Amino acid sequence: MPDESGGHWANLAAAQKLTQSMKIPGVFEEDIKRNNPIDRLTVGQAAHTGKKIEWLRELPSAVSAIEAAVTEIAIGTQLSWTEDVDYEEKEMTLRTSYIQRKLDHFLPGIYGTYNNYEARKLLESEKALKRKIGARIIYGDNTYTSTLQMDGVHALAAEHGTPYSTSALTADPKNIDNGNGGLSLHYLRVLVDSMLQGVDELWSAFEVIRWMDAAYQEKGFAGLMYSTAGNLGMITMGFNDIGKRILFWDGIPIIRTDYLVKESADTGTGASADARALSATGSHSIFAVKHGNVLNQEPGLTYAYGGTEGLGDLYKLVRFPELEGFDAGGLRLVNYSALLLGSSLCLGRIFDVGDAAILV
Repeated sequence: MPDESGGHWANLAAAQKLTQSMKIPGVFEEDIKRNNPIDRLTVGQAAHTGKKIEWLRELPSAVSAIEAAVTEIAIGTQLSWTEDVDYEEKEMTLRTSYIQRKLDHFLPGIYGTYNNYEARKLLESEKALKRKIGARIIYGDNTYTSTLQMDGVHALAAEHGTPYSTSALTADPKNIDNGNGGLSLHYLRVLVDSMLQGVDELWSAFEVIRWMDAAYQEKGFAGLMYSTAGNLGMITMGFNDIGKRILFWDGIPIIRTDYLVKESADTGTGASADARALSATGSHSIFAVKHGNVLNQEPGLTYAYGGTEGLGDLYKLVRFPELEGFDAGGLRLVNYSALLLGSSLCLGRIFDVGDAAILV
């Protein structure tokens, strides 16, 4: 039998006591969420905004009134003066979110080897802050969930009023109830047509667009609706700016995001504004988004933030060299932000979309 100890030590275990395992610095990510909305939205620096940010929208009724005031007359007829213009006032206040972590001096001083504890703590705190903001961009609700939250796209889209459906065809088609069935391509067409400022992106959960992938590729027409003829002319496949395959609807890129999760029925309508379902029975939502910097008088959807020292900083970083009563320092990350929707025509949604084959 060969001498496993190398000819000197009592056995292999004894020889191994002289070795040290190789340690790779850093941490490999396992909990990953793709396509954070914060990375997709137009951003605006909202420093020195005072108590709140305010802007005006046209009132359709006032536009109709001034149009009706344009009058044809005969030559020599006396003219009349009219007054009928008014506006809708909108406002938003930046909301505050933060995370802070204590850094015990014992760790870097005694255990400081191949990992930088402070850098690791900052990196993981930033990830947590961005993920929370991403969730709030979708599901935040200042009215029904918490006055400490900003309104997310669900809450903003709910302002369109009564949901549009086959039983409510006169409602606003920028707010569509899909009825918990497979995605209706007719509804998607109606939604895009109603976005009179245009649509830059469609946001959807992976589960919904997976059915569209199958219909476009291997499943064919059966993926639209079984035993029904269909055509996929409005759906095309192309590449994004980094060469990845992506689906387009009428030339509009479809962005899949893990931040759109399974939802309870009627999420974003009334008191169920943040009713996210984590069970297999949940439905999904799709959002149509027009980007633009409201702070620069553009009519799109803007992620506004402020209170930072450097231009473009997402958060304010505060370092505490020494904490009173502790042998430790600390880090604090503070974010001040809100969503601004310049024109109501720049955001629409289809909610209650089932994880099922798409329908024509």
